[in-house]
Amino acid sequence: MEQRTEIEGKELEIVKYAFDRFYDAGFHATGMEAAMAGSGISKRTLYKYFPSKEDLIAAVLRLYSEGIVHELFDPVAHISDPREQIIEFFDVRKITGRMLTRGCLGMKAAQEYAGKHEGIVELGIAATSRGEVKFLELCKQAGFAKPQRLARQLNLLLQGALALSHASGETSAFLLAKDAASTILENAPLVQPARAGS
Repeated sequence: MEQRTEIEGKELEIVKYAFDRFYDAGFHATGMEAAMAGSGISKRTLYKYFPSKEDLIAAVLRLYSEGIVHELFDPVAHISDPREQIIEFFDVRKITGRMLTRGCLGMKAAQEYAGKHEGIVELGIAATSRGEVKFLELCKQAGFAKPQRLARQLNLLLQGALALSHASGETSAFLLAKDAASTILENAPLVQPARAGS
């Protein structure tokens, strides 16, 4: 699978169009032509930029991986207290659109390609970990003693809320996740300041 960095122009147009088709219908169920149906993008142009379906899926997962952090975390980025930012992250009123009820595209890719394509599985897992990376950054800023463990717990809440919201079509799971996140943070130990002379 070809490694890609920044994408723009026609290439980005293709990826954005395929993004929704793969998200809604699944990766295996959506062929290259189906991913472009109605786009006006020719088969020749499609294969010029993406020689294989796996190349296109990889680009879609990279776009998702970058976008999810902004879409979910930007609405609370103005909150200066990192603990409060984590808790308010789970407030569904901060997010508009279908993002919260579509599930995690990275998880979908990892599940569909498990045992079939290691590269796509890795990209899918990396996408599901983007929230954890951001949580880790905030947990360190907040001075928690075990930020890695805490970030994993918070990402577990996020993934669970995404899965339940996708299954039910509504976002009440995020309110439960918010309560759970608040409890976890209240009980999480902080780094102890070093004693003078020690």
